[in-house]
Amino acid sequence: MWPVIMPLLRTLRPKQWAKNVFVFAALVFDHKLSNVNLLAVTIAAFVVLCFLSSSVYILNDLADVEKDRQHPKKRNRPIASGALPIPSAIAALAVLASGSLIAAFTLGTTFGYIALAYVISNVLYSFWLKHVVLVDVMVLASGFLLRAAGGAELIGSVISPWLYICVSLLALFIGFGKRRGELLIAQNGGTTRKVLD
Repeated sequence: MWPVIMPLLRTLRPKQWAKNVFVFAALVFDHKLSNVNLLAVTIAAFVVLCFLSSSVYILNDLADVEKDRQHPKKRNRPIASGALPIPSAIAALAVLASGSLIAAFTLGTTFGYIALAYVISNVLYSFWLKHVVLVDVMVLASGFLLRAAGGAELIGSVISPWLYICVSLLALFIGFGKRRGELLIAQNGGTTRKVLD
């Protein structure tokens, strides 16, 4: 079992969990960070989003396994390299996705629907939208917006539209910045995603 655990942890991409701090946006900007109960609920939401986003990473790796095996760097990913067997990855995906969604609805019905919208948008991204120019970045940006909206809903906060605008613009800036970096890599002879063609 241990040989599977380490590759699974790598596939979960814990370094990417920092993106879920956007769920704390409402708590910070509404000056409720000192409220212990609301802080505890938001931390729980953060954990749920971490596992939910990890399930999305597993889905992406499963969907791209054949392409990843042809990539000079991505071929070393656990699923592509065979370190994490595909049946084990599918089982982990099922447990993480279902468990996270159940936990999300337990925290709050609306938060649960926001989490579900996050999952649906990422499924569409994995199998279709990541190949559509500009829309791919919009979907990534919407993920940050959904995190902020989910956090606001959980603590019963009415957030200024300006916060949503700022979160969206920041997410778009990050997304387009990443794509620009990939274009530079492509110009230098590196491999990159097909949508940049």
